[in-house]
Amino acid sequence: MVNLEMDIEMEEEIEYKELHAEYHKLYKDNKGLIDSMHYAAFVQQGILPQQRHFERLFINYFVMYKPQSIIGGDLYWVGQKGNLKIFAVGDCTGHGISGAMLSVLALSFLNYIVLGKKIDDIGEVLNEMDKKWIETFQQGIELGYNNDWLEIGIGAFNEETRELQYAGAFNKLTYFINDEMHEIIGNKYPIGGWQLEKDRTFNTHKIILPQNTTLYLSSDGFKDQFGSLTGKRYGSRRVKKFLSRLVKFPLAEQKAKLEEEFGYWKDEEEQTDDVCIMGIKL
Repeated sequence: MVNLEMDIEMEEEIEYKELHAEYHKLYKDNKGLIDSMHYAAFVQQGILPQQRHFERLFINYFVMYKPQSIIGGDLYWVGQKGNLKIFAVGDCTGHGISGAMLSVLALSFLNYIVLGKKIDDIGEVLNEMDKKWIETFQQGIELGYNNDWLEIGIGAFNEETRELQYAGAFNKLTYFINDEMHEIIGNKYPIGGWQLEKDRTFNTHKIILPQNTTLYLSSDGFKDQFGSLTGKRYGSRRVKKFLSRLVKFPLAEQKAKLEEEFGYWKDEEEQTDDVCIMGIKL
C-alpha cells in the first residue's frame, strides 16, 4: 500500500514537472511570437505613409488606423503624380500576419503602378493591380484553394481643375459638400480573389469638387464591429449618421471623436477586424 502511494506521488510529480516544462516552452514561444509581431508592426508602420508625406499633399487630413492583432491587413497610401494628388485605403483578406503580408504586397503594387507607370486614368491603376495580383497568386488559383483579395478605394485630385477621379474595388467614397452627404460606389468586385467575371475592368468616376469638400475612405472594420451592449454590428447606416454629425468639426477633432465612438461601442467586446478611416478636406 505504501509503495503504491509512493508510486502515485512520483507519477504526479513527474507529470507536474512535464506540465511545468511544457508551460514554460509555450510561454517562451508565445512571447517570441508576440515580440516578433510588435517588431513587424514597427516595420509595417515604417512602410505606410508618414506624417510628412501627408503634409506635402494635404493641409487638413486624418487617418484612424487600428489593427485587430498588432499588425493587420488594412492599409492607406498617398502619393503625387504630376498635378494629381493620389490617396487610397485598402482592406486585404484576413488580419494579423497573413493580412499584413498582403498589405505590404498591395503597397508595393501601388508604388510600382502609380509612380512607375504612365497612367492618367485612376481606374487603370486598379486594372493593373488586379492583373498583378492574379499573376502573383496564379498557382494557388490553379490548385483551386486560393481566395486572397483586396478591397480598395483610390482617388486622384487635381488641385488646379478641382477634378476628382475615383475608382473602387468593393469600396465606396463618401464626401460632403455644404454638409450634404454624397457617395460614389465602386465596382462590386475586389482585386484578385476567385474570378467570377472575365476581362473585368474598374470604372473611373469623375466629378468637380467645390472648396472645402470633405472626403472619407475606409475599410469595413468600423461598421462591422460588434457592440458590447447590443451584440450587433455598428452598421453602415449608423456610420453615415455619425459622419454627418462629425463633418462640421476640424479633422483632428473628427479622428478623436471616431476613436471615442469606436471605443464606446466596442467596450469590452473584442475588436472584430482591422479598422482604417481616412478623412481629407480639399
